[in-house]
Amino acid sequence: MGFRNIMISSNMKLRIQDQQLVVTAGDEVHIPLEDINCILIENQSVTLSAYLLQKVADSGIALYVCDEKHLPNAVLLPMVRHSRHFKILKYQMETGKPLQKRLWQQVVIQKIRNQALCLQLLELDGHEELLRMCKEVQSGDRTHVEAKAAAYYFRCMYGLGFSRGNDHIINSALNYGYAIIRGMIARSIICYGLEPSIGIFHHSELNNYNLADDMIEPFRPLVDLYVSSHFDISEIDSTLTPEMKKGLFGIINFDMSVKGDMRIVSNCIDMLIASYSSALQGNRTELDLPELIQLQVHSYE
Repeated sequence: MGFRNIMISSNMKLRIQDQQLVVTAGDEVHIPLEDINCILIENQSVTLSAYLLQKVADSGIALYVCDEKHLPNAVLLPMVRHSRHFKILKYQMETGKPLQKRLWQQVVIQKIRNQALCLQLLELDGHEELLRMCKEVQSGDRTHVEAKAAAYYFRCMYGLGFSRGNDHIINSALNYGYAIIRGMIARSIICYGLEPSIGIFHHSELNNYNLADDMIEPFRPLVDLYVSSHFDISEIDSTLTPEMKKGLFGIINFDMSVKGDMRIVSNCIDMLIASYSSALQGNRTELDLPELIQLQVHSYE
């Protein structure tokens, strides 16, 4: 897997030459495709070819494009990245409700636990109550503890007047970060031969990424921690600057913990999706879920 995450924020020309991405804006920069993890194209004047899209997909690189508000709104994903896609698809379609409910219970518990860790790292009250809520999560979360915990969590972070539906820089930043993580999860789902529209809990017929929306849950507190550490709740009318977006894009360079080992986010995502695929095939019952730690950029040794 590549390690470079590239953000294109100005008018440039992108092309492929000798298995390298060539970025032209006056001078040329050559980057080996094998080194690239993902590309974010923020500027709508960027020029590229269908051949570039093909080579990016062949290399398993997640390529994001943004809308007129410079927010990620689409991601290019490879179609054929697994030799036994139909076999995995059958496992997905034949998975029984009991297993789905147990796996969703694990996801919800870890999400709430990470929310508690987020409050603790921010030195805010409320983490003990969230840890108590973890113990109330039943199979399938049929009592909707996740929703109750989320409402309580955001009140602890931003006060009683805050709502995720508000037009606010905090929500803009959260949505930007979530979109980046969601795209990486969708990429990993495809690479492991899974069908992203078949979720565990999310089942909307209008959503092609139900499974990604399931798997993103324990990663959301990482975005929350970054946003709460870098954005001021009082700046209601502010908009995301290019520098802010660059910082949010850089969240994918941070570490989380899986089974006590520090791993970069993309690796944590792959471990979770691999464990989910293995669980569907009856090889295990526990998911490899990420645990939130203090913000820490991954170090390549």
